[in-house]
Amino acid sequence: MDIRGKVALVTGAGSGIGRAIALRLAAEGASVVVDDIDDGAGAETVRLVEKAGGGKAAFVRADVATEEGVERMIGFAKSTLGGLDILVNNAANEIEPPFFPYASADRWRRTLEVCLFGVMVATQQALKVMSERGCGAIVNISSMAGVGFWPHEAPEYAAAKAATLRLTATLAPLAASVNVRVNCICPNWVATEKVRAYVPQMTKEQRAAWHVPAIDAMARPEDIADAVAYFLRDDSLAGRVMLCDERQSRWLIPVDADLFALGVRLQ
Repeated sequence: MDIRGKVALVTGAGSGIGRAIALRLAAEGASVVVDDIDDGAGAETVRLVEKAGGGKAAFVRADVATEEGVERMIGFAKSTLGGLDILVNNAANEIEPPFFPYASADRWRRTLEVCLFGVMVATQQALKVMSERGCGAIVNISSMAGVGFWPHEAPEYAAAKAATLRLTATLAPLAASVNVRVNCICPNWVATEKVRAYVPQMTKEQRAAWHVPAIDAMARPEDIADAVAYFLRDDSLAGRVMLCDERQSRWLIPVDADLFALGVRLQ
C-alpha cells in the first residue's frame, strides 16, 4: 500500500506509541484521525502534525471500549476526511495493581474492553468502510506480554494481548476475500515519556519480575511507527505478527511455528 493520500485512524494517539504512529503516517502523506479520551493530548498530537508540515490531522474524542465510541470515531473519519483506508488499533488503558484474580471484575474488565473488545469492534466497523473502498489495512498493537507461556504480573493484560495476536492471524483470509490486510506488532518495553518516568521509581525486584531492560536499550515509539509503516507497505504479509524487542530489533513470526516440535511429549 502507498500510504500517501490515504486516510488513517490511530486509536490512543494522544501520546506515546500512538502519537509517534500518527506523526509517521502524516509524514508519509496520510490524513490522520487522532483518537484519544484525553482532549488536550489529542489536540497536541494534531498540533505536532501540523507543525511538522506533514499530512492533515483531526482529533476525535472516542472511547474504544464502547460500541458507541467506535462508531463515533469511524463516522468521524468518513465525515471529516472522506473515508478510512488504514486503522491502527493502538489504544490501551493504564494498568496498575491489583490485577486479576485479586482485583474486582470492574477493574480488570476495563482492560479487556479496551485492549480486546475495542480492537474487535473497531476492526469490524472499519472492515465495512474499507470493503466499500475496495482495500484497506489494519495494524493491531499487541505486546510481548501476550507472547509465550511464562507468568505475567497482569494476567488480564497479557490475556488480552495474546488474544489480539491470535485474532490477527485468524483474519489473514480477509486479504483475499475483501482486500483488507490485518497485521500485529508486539512491542516489548518502549521508552515512552510515561515509561521513562515510571521505570526509575521501580524497585530492583520489580524490574527483575517485569523483565525491564535499560531505558537506552528499549525500542523508541518511533521504532514501532517504523514497524507499522513496514507492514502497511508490504502487501504479502497478511495475518503476520512482528515482535519488536529492543531498539531496531524486529522479528517476523513464522506462520508454521510447530509447538508440538518444541514441546515435550508425555508418555
